[in-house]
Amino acid sequence: MPMPDNTYLDDDDDGDDTATSSIPMGSLVAVVVDRNPPPKNKGNNRDSRGRRDARGGRGGRGRRGGKPSADKKEDVVAPHHNFNADDFETEHRSTIQQSQLIGYGVFNPESMYRVRILCHETMHPGLTKEIRSIRKNTQRGSGSGSSTDSDEEHALRLILERKISDAIYTRLAMQLPSGDVTDTYRLINGEGDGLSGLAVDVLGGKAVIVMSSAAWCEIHRDTIANVLEKCLGEHPSYNDGSGAGDLDIVWRNTPSRLKQDGYEVSLEESSPVDDDDDDESGELGTNSVVISTESSVKYLTYPYSDGQKTGFYADQRENRLMVAELCRNKRVLDLCCYNGGFALNAMIRGHAASAIGVDSSQDAVDASVANAELNGLAERDISFVKDDISSFMKDAIEADEDEFDVIVLDPPKLAPSLSSLDKASRKYHALNRDAMNLIDKARGGLLLTCTCSAAMTQKDGGQYFLNIVNGAALSARRRVTLLRVSGAAPCHTQSPASFPAGAYLTAALFHVGPADK
Repeated sequence: MPMPDNTYLDDDDDGDDTATSSIPMGSLVAVVVDRNPPPKNKGNNRDSRGRRDARGGRGGRGRRGGKPSADKKEDVVAPHHNFNADDFETEHRSTIQQSQLIGYGVFNPESMYRVRILCHETMHPGLTKEIRSIRKNTQRGSGSGSSTDSDEEHALRLILERKISDAIYTRLAMQLPSGDVTDTYRLINGEGDGLSGLAVDVLGGKAVIVMSSAAWCEIHRDTIANVLEKCLGEHPSYNDGSGAGDLDIVWRNTPSRLKQDGYEVSLEESSPVDDDDDDESGELGTNSVVISTESSVKYLTYPYSDGQKTGFYADQRENRLMVAELCRNKRVLDLCCYNGGFALNAMIRGHAASAIGVDSSQDAVDASVANAELNGLAERDISFVKDDISSFMKDAIEADEDEFDVIVLDPPKLAPSLSSLDKASRKYHALNRDAMNLIDKARGGLLLTCTCSAAMTQKDGGQYFLNIVNGAALSARRRVTLLRVSGAAPCHTQSPASFPAGAYLTAALFHVGPADK
């Protein structure tokens, strides 16, 4: 994470700025800020140690011909120093003693997020005091454990217990879980719950899916799993006398994101199922099914199967409910239906006249059909089709037979980065244009169009995506009216300090007017 000016990390070998590699990856470090930073020397661009500023001279331009870097935000590195807390002779000791403690976090010399703050002094003063006491006892040789590592683990456990407990009470305030209505939800949402790089989903009140995307999570995997199990055992919704015995913890990770964080995942570590989840009776396996319930709609999920995802997306829960309320006696088209969530809600909660789900994955279509049967919809007018949604819409437009009153367009991530935004924009434009052409031409209808690409959602504060949809409407020669814009379900919490960096999902509801003859 970016460091404030004159920031000091407590845990390196000496005061040399170049010695950051000697701090072990995943170490718990203290971050402090100098209360009285030295004045900047504008005359020769040199720091307090006589070295030339990294930005060079001539108005701050770089040294090589004055060419700016590709990303100007990376040009300026805040002055910071790293030192070992045991080295009382360090030249920075007096500065540290007069500095302001920000909090504690986990260090990674290979990541662009050098320190992920887990405990902020302002928000958790009591916890911060307790951790500081543990660290001071360690320095004096009177720690709570037999080694420095055990004391660090003790401090990390305290942080995890507090953050996971806070996350549990946050979900309880949202009535999650809620009896037979919803037992599937996001329990921990990374930065939103103060645990950057860690996400946890609960499926069916039976399986707990831990998703790791940061090096510190893999390094402290056992500690995280143990604390999570302890906290769930004390959870008021699951502590019915049997503790957390019915909750299986399944560990998953994202090797590509971990590699970006400087951590290489071994074959054993990349296993989607935790080693401790072996079932001696043989009843659990990769094909074991967990029935998950969301808004009284049931889904078959497979948390023990191979793959990197949980098998269910809880982020669209509120949007599925919102659309369902508008579907009574309507013809519904669910594009990129995955496990049929929007179509199922439209039929069960919204009493739609009919629903068609389309997905390019046969597994998704099979899952949707199974979920329809699970919810007793075998005799209703609901069907699922394996097809590319572009081809499906093109064929439907050419046939000029099928029209719909409500269309949901929820494609996978089309813009994984800013560099792919232009290409993705053209794709979003074409998909939305064709979807509008399938809306009832005589009376018009509703279009819920979504993007799960953070680059698209955050561009121009969200206006960029809306402009694409408006451009698609012009191409389709249909008038559109924006009714509402929403994001992920509230269990996908966000930190106000980092918003909108954590925003990735946009769901925009439009009314598409009748075609002008």
